[in-house]
Amino acid sequence: MIVVAGFNSAIDKRIDIDTLSAGTLHRAGSMVAAPGGKGLHVAQTIAALGAEVHLVGLIDQAHRDLFETTLRARGVTFHGIVVPAIRTCLAIRERNGRITELLEPGPSLDDSTVDMLMNTFRTLAARAKIAVLSGSVPPGCPRDIYGTLVRDTQAHGVRCLVDTSGDALCAAIEARPYLIKPNREETAMLRGVSVVDRDDAVAAVQAFAAAGIQMPVVSMGELGALCPSEGGILHAIAPAVDAVNPVGSGDCMLGGIAYALARGEAAAQALRLGVACGAANAASHDTGDAAAEYIAALSPRVEMRFFRLPVDPEPSTPNRATTSGAGEHRNEQT
Repeated sequence: MIVVAGFNSAIDKRIDIDTLSAGTLHRAGSMVAAPGGKGLHVAQTIAALGAEVHLVGLIDQAHRDLFETTLRARGVTFHGIVVPAIRTCLAIRERNGRITELLEPGPSLDDSTVDMLMNTFRTLAARAKIAVLSGSVPPGCPRDIYGTLVRDTQAHGVRCLVDTSGDALCAAIEARPYLIKPNREETAMLRGVSVVDRDDAVAAVQAFAAAGIQMPVVSMGELGALCPSEGGILHAIAPAVDAVNPVGSGDCMLGGIAYALARGEAAAQALRLGVACGAANAASHDTGDAAAEYIAALSPRVEMRFFRLPVDPEPSTPNRATTSGAGEHRNEQT
């Protein structure tokens, strides 16, 4: 069983227009609304792959039936903590495919609601194979809520995977989760160094690993994703697809990785499946929608590269890893 914390639940709305122009009137061609939030996308992907998954998040009375019915049909068990109103996240898609997102912060939570979220997650995580903390946290949550849950979860021997940003990510890293999945912007924020190409990503993976993260995954969008493997760095590159909606692809990638790790797969297999899940989502019009059949078709087409690292005669330190270059790495096919 896998448990996912998607605390900041949302109603995802996608509006299609011709061209977005600031300060002018637009008439929508169509509008689609569905249950959303990063954690929900992660959980849906895990369920699509066939694993038991539980999602912990917020819900309001107006949308409770929609969430429970939709998620039940998709194989996700939802544990909703009731609040007066959940947030709405808006994606504006133009005719040329460009997407602009407007994300509400979520409701401000009191201490009792925060406690219910945390305790529900802790109870489920105690009997899970993998625990996932995904997305932003609502106002009112402690800055270190993810760090606390990482420590609590991993104290019971359950690997914890974290995908968030800002203060929540910094606090989680201090607790040393098994996995983090920063994108380019988040990686640059954490390290204070721009992430432009593969060599930058390799250096970041080394630095995160040296700081105690066992499986840091640096997501580079169309350039693929990288993570450490025995004696080197894995680089997975997705096959070309007709991308119509990339929103949620990173969440689906994390869902695929979580599923593979829960099954005991090695890093290479987990990264391959995760990248295939992200590509499958990008080819779907629905956000956070990676179909199992398409994932299975794409997975063998993910290009896997392995960069062997030179043997370091001295123990690595975070500072040394941060400054090490990637130019000496040897590219091998796996």
